[in-house]
Amino acid sequence: MTGESSLVGPGEKAALEYRLEQVGYQVAGRKIELVVDDDASSPTTSVDAVKKQLLLDKVDIILGPTMGAAAVAAGNYMKTANPPIPIIIIMAKSGKLLENVPGNNVFMPLGTDVSTGYYLGLYAYDKLGYKSVTTLLEDMISGWDKVGAFVKAFEKQGGKSIQQQAVKSGTVDFSAYLAAIKPADAVAFWFTPGLTARFVAQYYAAGKTTPLLIPDSSVLLSKPLTQIGDKAIGIVSEINYTTLIDTPMNKAYVADYIQKKGSVPTTQGGAMDQACQIFLEAVKMTNGDTTPAKLNEAIHKVKIETPAGLVSFTPQGLGIGDLYIAKSTKVEDRLDWLPIYDYKQIVLDAPAN
Repeated sequence: MTGESSLVGPGEKAALEYRLEQVGYQVAGRKIELVVDDDASSPTTSVDAVKKQLLLDKVDIILGPTMGAAAVAAGNYMKTANPPIPIIIIMAKSGKLLENVPGNNVFMPLGTDVSTGYYLGLYAYDKLGYKSVTTLLEDMISGWDKVGAFVKAFEKQGGKSIQQQAVKSGTVDFSAYLAAIKPADAVAFWFTPGLTARFVAQYYAAGKTTPLLIPDSSVLLSKPLTQIGDKAIGIVSEINYTTLIDTPMNKAYVADYIQKKGSVPTTQGGAMDQACQIFLEAVKMTNGDTTPAKLNEAIHKVKIETPAGLVSFTPQGLGIGDLYIAKSTKVEDRLDWLPIYDYKQIVLDAPAN
């Protein structure tokens, strides 16, 4: 709720409360109590929050965190939890989180960071016809994974990455990086939300017109996208949830959410809603038994239709679902992400080869 996460945390909390309100804060005869703690976008604080929830609150499951380093730290700590309380990491993260998990209690329904970049790299070459790209990334694990996977797929198809700039976290002025961008068919980049909004605004203010590509546009929410203005129409991205997914379930969800919450669901809110529904379904399957062994086993078996699409898991806890390619589009009073292509029911990771 503070730090970099402050841009996304409130939307996640609202989405979680919405789903719990829908079920009257109970499932399978059990009352649900929601405990919210702030990870402050910090690895240390996220681990402290997880310890507090396990030892003092004695929670049955943890949903989150969101930001890369905080989520990785919390997920790694949860591998050692005894008993192995399940944790559902709500956004795509490093696949290493699913390595060496003795309790089989770490779940990543939205897959790995590399999946977000890899499939956009394929699309950029195969469908958009781009032959060259220049790239920028925030100098952190998620940045290297997402943009690195984009480049891998793009070059595998025959494209060429002619430049890569690593940007320090916390960067405010992008002028030096913008001036250094070499000519190419497209610019692919990924930063955390605060940096992304600043970069895109400064990119267009500098008169740049080369098409932008974002591996995982959850870092550019509808509100800052709308504030940047019509220049931002046409950015192409990967995304796992958007309000513009054209299914009856999602349309009904968005309409009811707007009526009850007075705003549209965010991308991260959609991910939190999906995680909550996975939990609710698992508790139904156990008839209310939330002991770690029973709950972990049930989560692995969940297969449920959500506004983001059908979701299930591999034996390792990796999500199987739909991955969308989307374009920033003007809709009513805002800019938002419109799906233009989808990779249906894939294991949400880059292929081994």
